[in-house]
Amino acid sequence: MFIDKTETYILNIGELTKRKQRNKLLKLLRQITFCKSIQHSIKKNNSIYTVEIILPKQQLPYVITYLSLHNYTIFQILTSSELDTLFDSTQLPLSSKRFELQIDGLNDAFIKDKVIDIINVLDNTEALSYTFTKNRINLHCSADTFSKIIYHIAIRNIDILKAIYFPRVAHKMKSHIS
Repeated sequence: MFIDKTETYILNIGELTKRKQRNKLLKLLRQITFCKSIQHSIKKNNSIYTVEIILPKQQLPYVITYLSLHNYTIFQILTSSELDTLFDSTQLPLSSKRFELQIDGLNDAFIKDKVIDIINVLDNTEALSYTFTKNRINLHCSADTFSKIIYHIAIRNIDILKAIYFPRVAHKMKSHIS
């Protein structure tokens, strides 16, 4: 018998600075019936409101799809160890940033074609560049465009396992030295 390991995920969702939106989101998360062992809370990390979800790893793509279908703007999907890459979604940088999207089954040609189609549709209206690795997509785009990519991939039932922002290497090194 295989028991799925539960993990803690941090979701950076837009407009959580408003109390009404946080209460609405908590009410929506309480309605989840497809995952019995889900635990959720809204926390403030580095003055940024985030949603902390503890659930089996297999259930994460369903929660992401569920939130996307209810029109929540997801900017990041992190594990608790990657909290240092969290950025403030209320102060969106318009410049191009580096993001990484981990998708389950990206080596399958059908899933890869669907993802390429989604990115190409957005590439016609937004400025972005991308490269594929084994299970990851490295993207250079604005944070708003990245959230649109997450939304479109999630509503097409493609399993997103992680969505990370990579700050500049020099900036990251400087913060570790200080």
